[in-house]
Amino acid sequence: MNPWSTPQSVRLLKTHLSRLAASLRNAPPDEAIGIDSVTVAWPRILECMLLALDSGVHDDCHHLVEEMADEGTPFMLFSHQFGVLRSLLVKQVLDTGTLAETRRLVGIFDDIEEEFASVYLRVFLNRLGTRNHLRLSHIRALSDKNILSYFESHLEWVDQLVKAIAARDTTLMPELNPMCCQFGGWLNGEGADLIRDQSHLAQLRKLHEALHHVVAEVSTIMDHRRASGPIYALLKKTEVYSLELGNEISLLNSIVIMSVYNKDPLTGFLNRRFLDRVIINQMEVAKATESPFSLVMFDVDHFKKLNDRHGHEAGDRALEHIAALVRDTLRQSDLVFRYGGEEFLLILPSTNHAQAHLLAERLRLRIQDSPLPGETAITMSASFGVTEILPPSYNVVDKQLIRDIIAECDGKLYAAKRHGRNRVV
Repeated sequence: MNPWSTPQSVRLLKTHLSRLAASLRNAPPDEAIGIDSVTVAWPRILECMLLALDSGVHDDCHHLVEEMADEGTPFMLFSHQFGVLRSLLVKQVLDTGTLAETRRLVGIFDDIEEEFASVYLRVFLNRLGTRNHLRLSHIRALSDKNILSYFESHLEWVDQLVKAIAARDTTLMPELNPMCCQFGGWLNGEGADLIRDQSHLAQLRKLHEALHHVVAEVSTIMDHRRASGPIYALLKKTEVYSLELGNEISLLNSIVIMSVYNKDPLTGFLNRRFLDRVIINQMEVAKATESPFSLVMFDVDHFKKLNDRHGHEAGDRALEHIAALVRDTLRQSDLVFRYGGEEFLLILPSTNHAQAHLLAERLRLRIQDSPLPGETAITMSASFGVTEILPPSYNVVDKQLIRDIIAECDGKLYAAKRHGRNRVV
């Protein structure tokens, strides 16, 4: 029942809210919690409700809730402040009214809280639907999906979930059994062969099952009268799990790329001719997973002198030696290209600048501390440039953007050389 619609409810609310407001005029409340530009304090909710009761139009309260939801104010914070107002009002009614009147007021407040929670849920559903559509568009734009096709099917699964909740129709819910969805079937079949690390496989299965468990919980409470708040909380958790799952699938896709693309015969790394295609794909994936990635360029210091002094055979052995150090240092999901003769480019998915810089420094030290074995050990060093690519920093992915990003990373590599080599910039 609409708590604002019956004269009895309106009269009860107006009487006690007005009385509470009057008692506070000479003692202004000092409790206010600021989030961004929105003040989420129970006096503001009290004022809004009084105006709605006076005008007979409660849409203004909906606008207030929508404003807070749009500003990113957590529903838990709003609910807490609404609860503070309810507690003050209940205490007042217990002091001046009857127990039956108190129960009636608590019931009305429960209905109003559900009404406000439904506004929060509607705003979040619209936002989730839009974000999920954008993620889906980035994955659909990929020229080489490989196993990212399973991420695409997962995003379609989320899209179906959003539509089901918006309609409050359990018959529209997506597949709830984690073994029966498309990704689950792959994960427990071909995927298990791809993921050599059994602990990683177990972790991924656990994440996928947790996602389905949360959505199944949504399905069980969908028809409850006051389910908006719990559904909102479960959906927030669902989106977190969804992004984590997309990130894991993208890392696995990088492993596939390293295993199926043509390789440089000397180092076993990817050929440069695939670079633009792979970076474009990685930028679309980063947009879809809302996760940054980094590029690292490095080359061997004074490699020409090494060749001139020890011969080209030693130079080839040096590159093979460094390639082994790179493979031993990087993750299985990191992508490595032989960019030039002695120059390499690393694409590090889901890696921010600080993490990439740390990895480059670790690799620099390994090269420095691992001389090329032989009759006379040959010491080597390398210089590194690191660039982070943030998804919000670009909208359209094209070859010019790729060239600019590579040029930026290359510039940092040469800055490392200008500043004395054997360093990370």
